[in-house]
Amino acid sequence: MLFKKQPKIGREAMFKSKPVRNNQVEWEKNDDGEIHVTLTRGDSWKVRTLSKIFWIPQQKTLVLDEIGAQVWDMCDGRTTVEAIIKRLSKTHQLNVKEAEISLLAYLKKLGQKGLLGFAVAKKDLPGSKRRRRASGKAWG
Repeated sequence: MLFKKQPKIGREAMFKSKPVRNNQVEWEKNDDGEIHVTLTRGDSWKVRTLSKIFWIPQQKTLVLDEIGAQVWDMCDGRTTVEAIIKRLSKTHQLNVKEAEISLLAYLKKLGQKGLLGFAVAKKDLPGSKRRRRASGKAWG
């Protein structure tokens, strides 16, 4: 399929997932602790056509503030979403629910922009129940 939908994962799987930065995105950290993420315009036929009608810049830079930079640093593929929530709530004196709601919205935005992906264990994906052999032993 050309446009395969990504499976939706549950709440527990999301907390266990590990955000990973897109390695094709250029970014740098400055002395103020801000992170500058540079997005480059795609080169598909749709983008080329639209760029003839509308002005679309070749590059766009997003500036992540101090908290955004902390989250970006923790999106290393090793730290779970749950650990990031706990660290943010402790560092910024937020209750866990406030940190959770803010972080999940932020991660969703970064994911929609293609800056992040989420590493999810195969067992946590929908429809991935363990298969059993005829003997009843689990495999998989």
